Amino acid sequence: MNSSPAVSEGFSRDDRLRKRREFEECYASGVRVSGRHVQVFLLPTAGGSRPRLGISVPRRVGSAVDRNRVRRRLREIFRRGRGLFGGVPLSIVVNARPSASRASFQELSEDFADAVRRASSRLPRP
Repeated sequence: MNSSPAVSEGFSRDDRLRKRREFEECYASGVRVSGRHVQVFLLPTAGGSRPRLGISVPRRVGSAVDRNRVRRRLREIFRRGRGLFGGVPLSIVVNARPSASRASFQELSEDFADAVRRASSRLPRP
């Protein structure tokens, strides 16, 4: 039996960016990095305790089914890859590109991880 504390692997309301203002702050002041399938904006946040994710999937990506699939995949990639952020409080906005609907989960995951790594290296150090 494992005696370590349980780590939440869910994706709760506290893990999401929900307000338009939060997205716009990320767009205006965050570090932007473009990948093949996604564009990532990272913004360090002062008041938060963990990374928070916002996803934007425009209609150009495809039908509602395609857009929802891309959204679910990006949420799962974020949920599984929380170690990429090292517990640093960040606001992350991911804009999907039309090629994201044709990408495999593995390709999307690698593109997201690469974009986050490049964006994190460009963040100002405290």
